[in-house]
Amino acid sequence: MSEKYCFSTSWWVGWDHASRLCRAQAVGKATGAAITRYFDFDRADCPPDVLTDHDVLIIGGGAAGIVMTRELSARGLRVCLVESGGFEETAAHEALNAVEATGTLGDPAVRRARQDWHAPQMRFWSAEGQQFGVRNRVLGGSTVAWAGKVAPFAPADFAPRAWLAETGWPIAHGDLAPFVDRAAQHLELGPLLNEAACEADRDAVRPEGVARMAAFDSHFWQFARSRRKVTDVTRMGDDLRHDDLAGVTVVTNATAARVRVAQGRLDGVECLSSLGSGRRAVLSARHVVLAAGAIENARLLLLSELDRPGVAGAQGLPAIGRYLMDHPTVRIGTIEGAGCAAAARLMGFFPLRRGHRIYMYSHGLALRPDCQERERLPNMAAFAAVELSRDDPVAAFGRLLRGRSGQVWADLRVVLGNGATIASALGRKLLESPRVPDAFKRVVVDAAVWINADFVARDYLAQGGSRKLDRLHLELIAEQGADPANRVTLARECDPLGLPRASIRWEPGAASAEAMLKGAHLLIADLRRAGIAGFVPIDAVAQRASNRLVLRDMAHTAGTTRMGRDPALSVVDPDCQVHGIAGLYIAGASVFPTIGHANPTLMILAMAIRLADHIAAHPEPVAASLSVPGDVPAPDAEPVGGPIAPDAGFMLTEKEAGSASPDPVIDPAEWGLAKEGKSFIDVT
Repeated sequence: MSEKYCFSTSWWVGWDHASRLCRAQAVGKATGAAITRYFDFDRADCPPDVLTDHDVLIIGGGAAGIVMTRELSARGLRVCLVESGGFEETAAHEALNAVEATGTLGDPAVRRARQDWHAPQMRFWSAEGQQFGVRNRVLGGSTVAWAGKVAPFAPADFAPRAWLAETGWPIAHGDLAPFVDRAAQHLELGPLLNEAACEADRDAVRPEGVARMAAFDSHFWQFARSRRKVTDVTRMGDDLRHDDLAGVTVVTNATAARVRVAQGRLDGVECLSSLGSGRRAVLSARHVVLAAGAIENARLLLLSELDRPGVAGAQGLPAIGRYLMDHPTVRIGTIEGAGCAAAARLMGFFPLRRGHRIYMYSHGLALRPDCQERERLPNMAAFAAVELSRDDPVAAFGRLLRGRSGQVWADLRVVLGNGATIASALGRKLLESPRVPDAFKRVVVDAAVWINADFVARDYLAQGGSRKLDRLHLELIAEQGADPANRVTLARECDPLGLPRASIRWEPGAASAEAMLKGAHLLIADLRRAGIAGFVPIDAVAQRASNRLVLRDMAHTAGTTRMGRDPALSVVDPDCQVHGIAGLYIAGASVFPTIGHANPTLMILAMAIRLADHIAAHPEPVAASLSVPGDVPAPDAEPVGGPIAPDAGFMLTEKEAGSASPDPVIDPAEWGLAKEGKSFIDVT
């Protein structure tokens, strides 16, 4: 992942946004073009049309919400995009991200592994606050901090697999193919390679040694490149702010607190000011899309009591919050010395030319489908995490220029021995200059990728520092089985807005650890077949002690509102409409029935585009079906917040099973919303 991208000061953000908006308005007046409207819900009264005059209301300004906004605007629909954060992250926004966690997430070793992996990319994130996952409450969502790394799911990820429970999607891999291609265009990607495509493409060279492997095969990741900053990856919030979209309104600093439902139809979304001004309003539209991420989507539905009988149908939706998934990941070992260069070539970067464009790919290894079936394993893949040298020639060069070198001859030797690195650092400064034409910048970057893609990737990782490779770590990332016991519930503790926080139960489990240990040894054998020497496994792998593996999440949170046909076991139907509520949809990885091993953003966008097409084709909400395939067993009882067995069904207490209001509203006294400094201003 990249370093956290943010603006330096709040006053610069305000000035930059205001000047950009003035320029856009001047252009709009001259051309008659529509201008995207922005409102800060925390500071300004919203005109009445901002609250109600929309075709589609999208809750969540991350990747899914922004791409849906673009797609729907292009079809002439009026869209209101509501984001809980602002144009940049703040400590106050981060306070709303904190979650509670139970089980192994509280293990100090797991906390350390999560802190070491995630924290360097973030400005405010900590493993103590976000005890599970990584959320960025800001326009652009996680794209402010991601590495831009994407890949499509494999056909096998959509199919039922007898050796894994709860597998199979209600839509086929082929159904999504055209939407994946369109998603790739949003991310400025090149051809979507798999092993067969690589073999057929004369420009895509298969790395040596892969053909000798028995369990793993090539896997290809790409990197979404920014349209605006050639040395960076896609930042969707920043891109949105520099484009004007017809019929689009963006409301920032507005946190959705409850979806209001009456007689099986939407009756609006209650929103609160994110930063404590006390503003409150009900926003409405014919269609509402929840695109706030797997944790927040589930939390909002639970706050709206849609899991309770009588709200979304007689039985409610007991699957809300369940089937929480991420990608369990573990470092299995390190390669140093003579074998490091060969491993870097195998697990490194390469360019691919298409027309006048150069695209960069990362090569990894994925477990073959036949091996998954033979060994009864989930899908998994291996990727390299490079460790750059502390002997940084750029830093030495800077010390010499400033006259602050305490070891002049040592620094001089480092500089003279790394002339290419110094030249590239100076070139990066040139490419970041606003005085250099964008067309020239792109030509230079494409040429650099074509000449040495690995060097460019390390330059990006180093952000202008050292590109020298010291060692290469191998990480194993795996599919997690969909387990209803892994879930999001409501905690007793409230956030600063008085809303119950999310409580997380995420257990990779012994089965995942055993599977990853077996996968690690299959990979080690394949590395030997490929001629890669010098691999040193971690102790737990060397000693085959799966119980000592420290599995961390990869911030690829999915599940919690899964897609299916049975309202007793899923939350949305194959069109991503919430069972029993016409016009209420969910976008994002929370609808995924399974997660595969690939980074999910490309598939998130493909599903979002598919949903945008569906909404555009149905201007009026389609009646939501509650047909159940077969009889649904009566639920047993479960204490609120109590433990649940791994094989437990959906259980409700007597209180939960009681009648629920068809039109729930926020009770400020119940959630502490009327506490000091939390008085409401109803702007409706």
